[in-house]
Amino acid sequence: MLKTESKPTLRWRVAQYLERRWWQRYLRGKLPADYLRDKKAYWKRTLDQLDWPPVLGRKVLDAGCGPAGVYIYLNGIETVTALDPLLENYEAELNIFRREDYPNVKFLAQPLEDSFDDEPAFDAIYCFNAINHVSDWGAAIDALTAHARPGTRLLMTSDVHRHKLLLPIFKALPGDALHPQQHGPEAYRSALQQRGWRIEREHLLRRESIFDYTAWVAVWEGE
Repeated sequence: MLKTESKPTLRWRVAQYLERRWWQRYLRGKLPADYLRDKKAYWKRTLDQLDWPPVLGRKVLDAGCGPAGVYIYLNGIETVTALDPLLENYEAELNIFRREDYPNVKFLAQPLEDSFDDEPAFDAIYCFNAINHVSDWGAAIDALTAHARPGTRLLMTSDVHRHKLLLPIFKALPGDALHPQQHGPEAYRSALQQRGWRIEREHLLRRESIFDYTAWVAVWEGE
């Protein structure tokens, strides 16, 4: 696979800055040990809710992992590569994230859209609440697919628009500045299916006034 690098948009760069500020505000006053304990419990509940049991030794990608992604629960169970463009910022600015605490996790500080040659395929890919944070949505889904092989399983979640009338407004204006990508559920289904993913199930995790927080479980069958 040839090495490719994304060209980030201004909207994405602003969103990345706001993401750093959001984490700093959110964690203010929280004890790291308490937060990480609760976050591990959250990941276990979420995987149980989605009927997704971890598999001992399975080679997996945590794409867009943030400072406390699903890798904190999978560490020591599955063989995890965790990827996020803000990892170095999180380690410098937040007291909940130190790479040395996860010696079994391989960390890559890069955008999801950028390919990496030494990890050709994974048995499973996690992409929790990250695909709407990217600069180039299509290229990001292409990159996830490039690291799949026939039989690779995907667990992806994202906020999706509930109302078709609001979607073009949010696309044109930064009404949701933390998320540069704004799409409805049909766009996610189509994007996955066009790239050879067979969607096994779609699950509504949380409903809000504008967005549905939705999960897809899919298997790559090839294009």
